Amino acid sequence: MFFKKCCFFLPLNVGCIIIGAIFITFHVGELITHSDDTIFIKQVSHKWWAPVIMSPILTIGTLSSILLVYAASKLVRSKPSPIILAVQVFIIVLLVYAWLVVWSYYIELLFAYEDELETGYV
Repeated sequence: MFFKKCCFFLPLNVGCIIIGAIFITFHVGELITHSDDTIFIKQVSHKWWAPVIMSPILTIGTLSSILLVYAASKLVRSKPSPIILAVQVFIIVLLVYAWLVVWSYYIELLFAYEDELETGYV
């Protein structure tokens, strides 16, 4: 076990409920707006394939967050569904890849314009 408490003072089940509630709020908010006001796909939300990709991701995210809150509040220990775990792992891998792409571009820009930047950035 990595942690004994959440945020150094909350029980772990309360921390899971808070995390699940935050994700439920995010996923339901994205499902409700699901238009040009979406947070992460603002540039492509007008494309025909955006709802096809985003709807299942947000629905599975909402369901997994609801299951997390339910299990944490009832102290239920159960085996998670493999499809939900696969989707969550896919999302994490995709986010890590996106972070690496952004970091690489930042480094490329940093060294491309090294002579134009103020001192202290390199």
